[in-house]
Amino acid sequence: MTVIFTEKKAAALGISGKALQEVTILPPGETGKYAPAPEDRIYLDISGLKAPNLKKALGQIKKKNVSWGIVDPKGESEDPAAFFFEGASDYLGPKILKAGLTKKRLAAAALWQARGASAAKEKESAKAPPAKEPARTGPKLQSGKFPGWSSIKPGTVTPFFFLFISIEGDSNIRARVGEAAFTSLKNRLRGFLCRRFESAKALLWMETEGNCLFLIPPRAALIREAVIESLKLLMAAPLIGIENLGLPFPVHFTIALHYGKTPYRAPGKTGNVISDAVNFIFHLGMKRAEKDRLTVSGETPREAIPEKLDSLFIDAGEYEGRSLRHSRRFITQLRPQGTAEP
Repeated sequence: MTVIFTEKKAAALGISGKALQEVTILPPGETGKYAPAPEDRIYLDISGLKAPNLKKALGQIKKKNVSWGIVDPKGESEDPAAFFFEGASDYLGPKILKAGLTKKRLAAAALWQARGASAAKEKESAKAPPAKEPARTGPKLQSGKFPGWSSIKPGTVTPFFFLFISIEGDSNIRARVGEAAFTSLKNRLRGFLCRRFESAKALLWMETEGNCLFLIPPRAALIREAVIESLKLLMAAPLIGIENLGLPFPVHFTIALHYGKTPYRAPGKTGNVISDAVNFIFHLGMKRAEKDRLTVSGETPREAIPEKLDSLFIDAGEYEGRSLRHSRRFITQLRPQGTAEP
């Protein structure tokens, strides 16, 4: 069933005909009370919602562990892709709603949302052959020097490495340091990560809260540099929080890497960028990757991992029908003050 939390009537959202049989309309105030079935799909109408109310409603919806999307009749969101960064799986904007939200469109969304889960179940039910070390093969990366980000024409579908980096503390960082300090922290984190991955020609493409998404050119030398820097980041995380970010406590990083294609837009102009690769890296980083690890998707060419470091990675099963590998965890925890040597 499709549930839409909105103050509007179905007709105002372009819902009519057979689609009415598939949709339940509930007031926005019911987001916290509603108990969905596992197969339900939830949409939130963001019309007129102020930032604090939107944040609260999204927080309630995300806790329900079902597919969710955004309804935006007037195109109020300046950056729809940011919702995918938070884990959304659909966005219904002005053009779609004006044309009419049909049963076919709802079915297409449901099919897309179920694709990853069904693919994973099929593979799990199949009889697996004996595990073998994967061959160092994959998509062939481009050679030669990267000509620079300005050389890519906006809108061109281009292959990239997607590097997702998230920071977290042992407890909620925002609540612990306060709103003003958290804003300052995000600025320091942005500068620190951009400097850290400068040698990989990484471009900070999107960011929200404590999460950053970098694009890295499809060059073997550059992605290897990024992988090395990612592992260094994980090893040094406790000290980075204190020495580089000015926090009174250590932090953890969650890092995910994926390879795929997306239409390219310059940072700050990514509002209309929606692609399978972008959706997947958001979901992987937010929902499946683990803190203190670098999680690598099966689409990532094996040559992206320096051969001498390949033994640091272990099989991590599957997610949304794609195989994964985790880096091994490093022993990096700082001892609390006053504790004795182990």
